[in-house]
Amino acid sequence: MKRQLGLMAALLFAATVLSWTVFPQSPAEDPGIVRLRYATIVVPNYDEALRWYTDVLGLQKVEEGSFGAGLRWIVVAPRGQKEFGIVLELAQPISPDDRIRDYKNRVGKETRWVFEVKDCHRFYELLSKRGVKFPEVPVDQPWGVTEAHFEDLYGNIFVVESPRPTPSGAKP
Repeated sequence: MKRQLGLMAALLFAATVLSWTVFPQSPAEDPGIVRLRYATIVVPNYDEALRWYTDVLGLQKVEEGSFGAGLRWIVVAPRGQKEFGIVLELAQPISPDDRIRDYKNRVGKETRWVFEVKDCHRFYELLSKRGVKFPEVPVDQPWGVTEAHFEDLYGNIFVVESPRPTPSGAKP
């Protein structure tokens, strides 16, 4: 598993260096990506997937919650890993206006990476000006983040999220 995470990190690093070479940016235009936080795997059944990822693969459940009608937030990760997690996402829209379609055909064919950014709205503004397509503009989600979806030049969907600031005087 460590080897796979190392390979993923190496690929991400290589892609980042390549993008700097092909699309040079000045530091003032940095959209603020902090780290890769999650990769999402679309699954047909939460409990079945959770059993496989924990009992067979040996990962541990590190986050769980629920939101909406029958929707859950489940994250698994290698034991002791706090910087990166795998979200198990049920193959169904999360709301009636969900712009992502055809969830069932996505099972087994893709993962969706989630990047943490300093400010989701700023990221959206900067990359929109660069011509990046956003099927979902920044939205405040019930689990405490502001989130948007963007597409790469091939139509792959990525997620960016930033923590929402706590209201003045509120405890985090």
